Amino acid sequence: MYAADVFGSTTTQLPPPTMSGVKTFSFLDYFVFCSLMLTSAVIGVYFAFFAKQKQNTTKEYLMGGKNMGIFPITMSLVASYISGVSLLGVPAEIYTFGTQYGVIIIAEVLVCVLCSYVFMPVFYKLQLYSSFEYLRMRYDNSVRLFLSVLYCLMTILYTPLIIYIPSLAFSQVSGINLYVVAVATCAICIFYTSLGGLKAVVWTDTVQSFAMILGVVAVTVLGTMDVGGVGVVLDRAAASNRLEFFNLDPNPLVRHTFWTVVIGNFFMWLSHIAANQAILQRCLALPTVGKARRALISLSIGISLFVVFSVYSGLVIYAKYHDCDPVYSQAIRKVDQILPYTVMDLANSVPGFPGIFIAGVFSAALRSE
Repeated sequence: MYAADVFGSTTTQLPPPTMSGVKTFSFLDYFVFCSLMLTSAVIGVYFAFFAKQKQNTTKEYLMGGKNMGIFPITMSLVASYISGVSLLGVPAEIYTFGTQYGVIIIAEVLVCVLCSYVFMPVFYKLQLYSSFEYLRMRYDNSVRLFLSVLYCLMTILYTPLIIYIPSLAFSQVSGINLYVVAVATCAICIFYTSLGGLKAVVWTDTVQSFAMILGVVAVTVLGTMDVGGVGVVLDRAAASNRLEFFNLDPNPLVRHTFWTVVIGNFFMWLSHIAANQAILQRCLALPTVGKARRALISLSIGISLFVVFSVYSGLVIYAKYHDCDPVYSQAIRKVDQILPYTVMDLANSVPGFPGIFIAGVFSAALRSE
């Protein structure tokens, strides 16, 4: 069975790809990957011991002294949005089911604009350190405590998921035990966050964002060149009915429709951006509400670009393997591994490319913790 057969197109059988024919991590890949991880740790050490402004007050440690710049905060917000799950999962979703998920851009842009002009001015006026402080002021301490416990529980349940996905990807290309990789990921994140406070987190986000962006862009460019151009990518996607953006079916049982993606994700991302502690803390580190508003608008642009590249990379992967599904041929065990598999398949043309990509995936995981 081939990936294209599911959607009714006719293809010619080719030999299935096998892991034995796919490149694994080289010394250069390990060097690139370890360099980025080491940079994250060094940033934490710098802000803890060598920066002019020491992290010795609550305002400095938690809010970066409230004098952060728009650019690093914007990059940090974008990095916070991109988890390892989304970095690997969105292309896999598009590869398997098509592009309907891409209209999530509409919901996320609307949420960013709404938060910029409705929610953020309120939080700036109150000058809070935590979104949970607002609950105490608006209701009482019992409500604050109850929702704080729920947030902690959600984080405990969610964090293993976002660590597992990139750890699985790294384990696939390196052969290192999955659990060793997961523990190391958590240790690095805890190290630089505990030492350097918000400034270390924001500047580490900025550095890691470039690795994430470079990895995603490289996959789309190299993959497009490999299959023969943008026209081939779109033709093969169209032939399998994967190009779909306005499925207006009101049936809520359909996997993705315009309504479920836009409306459902609007409310999900409203809670994530308007009241999430990680997002709010970064925005409040800016000196004025005007700068926070500009950072959120910039976030909407960054999110949109990420979704566009992720959707297109999913189509590129389908164009590459449309006549031989790596999952069916048992080259990989799960469709979640399709993007790392593609990266390793393309690795011969660019030395160090797998290291950059996996470093980007890990950066996304670190930013989501």
